[in-house]
This record gives sequence, C-alpha cells and structure tokens, in this order.
Amino acid sequence: MLRFLPKLLLVATSFAPVMVTFAVVLWFDSERSLALGLLAGAVLAVIACVTVIKLAARQLSINDVVIKSIKPADKEIVGFVLAYLLPLARGSQFDGVPMFVVLGVFFLVVMTSNAYHTNPLLGLIGYHFYEVTIEDVGYTLLSRRNLHNTKAIKSVVSLTDYMLLDVTKQK
Repeated sequence: MLRFLPKLLLVATSFAPVMVTFAVVLWFDSERSLALGLLAGAVLAVIACVTVIKLAARQLSINDVVIKSIKPADKEIVGFVLAYLLPLARGSQFDGVPMFVVLGVFFLVVMTSNAYHTNPLLGLIGYHFYEVTIEDVGYTLLSRRNLHNTKAIKSVVSLTDYMLLDVTKQK
C-alpha cells in the first residue's frame, strides 16, 4: 500500500488538467457547482501528491546510488496533452459517458504501464523527470534540480517500484 499511494497520486495529479478542462466545459454549460468541484479536486490532487513526495523524502529509507546514465523523461507528453484536450471534443461520439470511459481506460493504462512520470503540473511547480539507469535497471527519477551529470545524484528514496526521488544533499 505504501508504494501504491504515491503512484495513485502521481497518476491523479497528471490527470488534474483533464479535470480543469472538464471544469471549463461545465462552467460554460452552466454546471458551475460541478465545475468548482472538479477544480477543487484538481487542486487537492496536486496538494496531496506534493505532500506525499515531501513526506517520502523525509520518512522513507535513503539509498546511496551510482547512476550510470541519465536523460530527460518527457516522451509521453503528446498522449497526455491529447487526454487534457479530450473534454473539449463536443460531438455525439465523445460527449458524456463515452468520454468518461475513454478517460478511465487511459487512466488505467497509465497506472499499470508506469508511464505516469510525464506530469506537467509537477513540472510547473519545479519537479523534473529523468530516465536513469542503476545497475542495468531503468528507473524514473523525480528531482527538483536540473540534472546534467550522473555524479550529481548520490541519494534517492523509492517512491514506487520504478520511480525514485532525488534526496541528494546540496553542498
């Protein structure tokens, strides 16, 4: 359960822009209370995710690592942008229940495929995502720093099975 919560919150946070887009559509359809509820849900998802990340940095066991390779991890951004814009599709095939089914399937695919690391909202508040290799195993690294050198990462905590959080102390 400890590893499931950060993963769920990372996926929920990555879907917060979908909630905001739905809120805008609902606002203009005069469904203002539902729109405000979706906006509140999006804000709460981001706050909960950042809180879990900060708690993880302080409370999970810290592991020393030697990173073999590092590169930015933003290749799935196109899929997320399409998901963010999907609520704006206002035709008979995408309105209502079918749209929720499509978004639900997309949510499950992201949750089970470990593709949740492309998260523009966390990027807006200062987090960066990297693909790193440790002992020939690939991970996603979440860091508040712009990283260009594998030697800059000394310590991590494990958020999920394949996501690490950089907790290297700054000099």
